[in-house]
Amino acid sequence: MNKLQRYIITAAITAIVVFLIWYFGNIVKYVLVSAVLSWIGKPLVDVLCRIRIRGRAFPKWLAATVTLIAMWGISTALMWIFIPLVVSKINALSGYNFAEFVNAFSDSIRQTELYLHDKFAIDLTSGGKSLTEVLRERSAELLTPSIIGIGALLDTLTAFVIGAFSVSFITFFFMKENDLFDEGVIILFPKKYEPNVRRALVSSVTLLSRYFIGIFIESSIKLIVISIALYILGLSISDALIIALISAVLNVIPYIGPLIGAVVGIVIGIVGSNAEPYALMWQMTLVFALFQLIDNIILQPYIYSSSVRAHPLEIFLVILLAGSIAGVIGMLLAIPAYTVLRVFAKEFFNNMRVVQKLTEHI
Repeated sequence: MNKLQRYIITAAITAIVVFLIWYFGNIVKYVLVSAVLSWIGKPLVDVLCRIRIRGRAFPKWLAATVTLIAMWGISTALMWIFIPLVVSKINALSGYNFAEFVNAFSDSIRQTELYLHDKFAIDLTSGGKSLTEVLRERSAELLTPSIIGIGALLDTLTAFVIGAFSVSFITFFFMKENDLFDEGVIILFPKKYEPNVRRALVSSVTLLSRYFIGIFIESSIKLIVISIALYILGLSISDALIIALISAVLNVIPYIGPLIGAVVGIVIGIVGSNAEPYALMWQMTLVFALFQLIDNIILQPYIYSSSVRAHPLEIFLVILLAGSIAGVIGMLLAIPAYTVLRVFAKEFFNNMRVVQKLTEHI
């Protein structure tokens, strides 16, 4: 078999594998999420397995069960704390007159409108109406209650139950049998490449574990710092927690997530507070800007660069590319996917100069 034939066969097999991954996308997502959760739970499983009861080791299946219950317990506790706060805030926002929100900034909007018109000849009027009038009309459409069909609700609930059960079931066996996920990946490659695949999997797990732990630490710090800062500004503890939670969750989306979180947080803060809107907006903007400055200088370089050992500019370009291909989801998965691709490229294409350069720090 000549090289051309090998390349054709390899390309055909790759195309088939990619098609199967796309076609069975939900199952693949369950497996990948379970793999990540098993990596997170592995330290607890290892600690439990070192416990000896009457001279006998703690059973691995029991350690995996206890870890899975602990993970579900933590998730349930967080939902028990935050979901009522979120629901109450949604109810409050649904009854809020957003025209009043626009009126509070009418002077500033008018001044901006006049400045842009005088300096740059930019006309922001629409159909003879000023920008303030347009915003006031559009604000009436915000948070308009929509009727959700019973069928759609049941479908969503059914999908959630199936997904939660599937992920829990798969995660249990991944934690119970350490090499189960690795072996499932290895069988996809010819046997002669098994050492390369094993090394790539070990490196991928190490780098991704650092990345996910870093993301968790970064989001936790943001949750604590933002909630305390907003509470000091005079917001209620529930509003401060909700805004900080939204910001921490959106923070996992590189670059644009913090901006979206800040905008949403400022709107919620102004709506839920009796303080003067304009002053509160600038105070909250300062809080988010200061934290983002600290995040960009200290936290993100460590998480996005050091944890996956890639240059910040390289990471930025990868995120932009992923975002242009798959939007927000692409940006969210860009760094983990790029990390795995780099590790496997180093094992199989290390003779190429571009691969050597991109993977020299792995």
